[in-house]
Amino acid sequence: MVLQPIGRGGTPVADEAYRRISEAMLAGDLPPGSRLVMDVLAERLEISRTPVRDALRRLEREGLVEPTGRKGYTVRAIADADLEHLYESRIAVEAFSARRVAELGEPAVRIVEQAIEDAVKGGAHSAAETYHLNRMIHRSVVEASANPILVEMFDSVWDRAKALQIFEQFHKLADDAGRLLAEHYELTDAMRVGPDHAYEVMHQHITFGYKAHKDG
Repeated sequence: MVLQPIGRGGTPVADEAYRRISEAMLAGDLPPGSRLVMDVLAERLEISRTPVRDALRRLEREGLVEPTGRKGYTVRAIADADLEHLYESRIAVEAFSARRVAELGEPAVRIVEQAIEDAVKGGAHSAAETYHLNRMIHRSVVEASANPILVEMFDSVWDRAKALQIFEQFHKLADDAGRLLAEHYELTDAMRVGPDHAYEVMHQHITFGYKAHKDG
């Protein structure tokens, strides 16, 4: 269970509360429909109501929760439109970035390849770890495109992805995380072939994930 008392540290309390609540959702501890009561969360995390309120409002802005009652929220379920819009946004950002990395050539491709190597070597033992390593690989593609605005767009899309529980599948696929991460080498192979091929392979890669989610 991620929702353990928050000790003293360098992270602002509201940010840590946000992280722990969203990680609990990713881990399946707070599935869609779960009630989140501000006072209960504050007691469980052993913090005041103010940072909990700030964390819940942030999650509401990202589409993770919706208010129910005076002091509570409910974890949102995934709507078909949420899923479709999110994957369309990913294609717009990440497929373009893959094309740009291929255009920039080997130094940019190696940035992505190194991220894949680090992820595979590090391994994943939980849904949350698999999510974060997968996110790291895809973010490396956007970073290697050398466009900071695209990186900001990527972060917005993926943070919302987590908020909408889009990556709930990783809880079920954690045992196969090594293969899942290693499959990303197909992206760097495509980048070395050329920009158009890189775009197409990234498009297919994301579309496959969308179909897997949609088919359950």
